[in-house]
Amino acid sequence: MNINLKVWEISENDFPSNGTLFEKFKFFINYAILAPSGHNTQPWLFKINDDNIEVIADRTRALPVIDPDDKELIISCGAAIENMSIAMKYFGFKPEIFLMPDSGDNDLLARVKITIGYTPTEEEKKFFKAITKRRTNRRPFAEQMIDEILLNDFENLAMKEHTNFVIIKDEDTKKEILKLIEKGDRIQCENKSFCRELAQWIHPNRTNSKDGIPGYAYGMNDLLSYAQPFFIGNLEWGSIQAGRDRNLVKGSPLLTVLECNEDNQTDWLYTGMSLTEILLKACSEGIAASYLNQPIEVNELNLEIRKLLGLKGIPQLIFRMGYGKEVKPTPRRKVEEVILNFTENNADEEEE
Repeated sequence: MNINLKVWEISENDFPSNGTLFEKFKFFINYAILAPSGHNTQPWLFKINDDNIEVIADRTRALPVIDPDDKELIISCGAAIENMSIAMKYFGFKPEIFLMPDSGDNDLLARVKITIGYTPTEEEKKFFKAITKRRTNRRPFAEQMIDEILLNDFENLAMKEHTNFVIIKDEDTKKEILKLIEKGDRIQCENKSFCRELAQWIHPNRTNSKDGIPGYAYGMNDLLSYAQPFFIGNLEWGSIQAGRDRNLVKGSPLLTVLECNEDNQTDWLYTGMSLTEILLKACSEGIAASYLNQPIEVNELNLEIRKLLGLKGIPQLIFRMGYGKEVKPTPRRKVEEVILNFTENNADEEEE
C-alpha cells in the first residue's frame, strides 16, 4: 500500500486511554484529516491548547481560480470538524464546538472543548465506523434506487446542521441541471488558469504525493494517469469532461443540492458539518457520493440553479449519490504535519 494511504488504517484500539489530553486530541485529529476536501487539498491545521483544540484554515492550500472566496476550503474544514466531533463522541467525550470564536481572526474557524461522560448513540457509533470507509466515488453507480426512509434521514441530518438537503426528483429539472453542469464544464475548461490549477492537483497513480487526486480515482490505469495533467486544457477537454459528467448524472439514482440560508464562513462550516453526517450515514448504508459543483462555482450559473430550484437560500454543493463498487482512498498528510505545535509539544515532553 502507498505509505500515504496508511493513515486510513487508524484503529480505535490505538486510542490512548491513559494518555495526556494532547495525545487524545492528536488521536481525534487522525479522524479529522480523513474528511473530503476540494481537489483533496486538505486545507486544515490544528493547534492543541491546554483545554481545547483550534481548527485553523490553511489558506496556503487554497484554490484561487475555482474557489476565489475560499467557500469550498471552509466547507472542507467544516467536514473535518464534524469527523473529529464524531470520533470524540465515540470515545465518550462530549464536544463543545465554538464556530468563528474570534471576530478578528477569520482563519480561526473553530475552538473545540471536551468533557468526559458522553454516551454515543447507535447511529453515532455507525458514523464513527464509517469514517475510515468513506470515499468520494467518481465511478458509475448501480441503478438501484435509494429508499425514501434514507432520503428522509438525510433531510433530517441536514436540518440539524442548519442546512437543507434538496432532492432533485423531477426528471425535467434534472435534465436542466445536467445542462448547467455541462455548461459549467465548458466555461471552466476554457479558462487556462483553471486548467493549470486543476492540473497541479492531479497526480499519477504511483505518486508519493500526500494530497491531490490520483488518476485511479477517475478509473485510470497507471499509464493514462501519467498523461492526465497534459490532457487538461487540451484535446477539447471541456467537451470530454462534460461527456463524463453527463454519463455520471444519467446513471445516478439521486442528484441533490445542499443549501444554506446565508453565504458566510459560519454557513460554510455548517455545510461541511452537514455534508459529513450525510456522507457517513450514506456510507454506513453502502451508499457513496461525488460532486458536480460546476454550476455553484460559475457565478452566472449559480443564479440559474437558484431560479431553477426555487431556492430561498444559497446552494453550496451539488452531488450525486448511489450504490457503487468499492474504490481506493486518496492520500492524506500525516497528522503530525497538520498540528501546528506538534514539535514544540514533543520537545516539552522530552525536557520533562
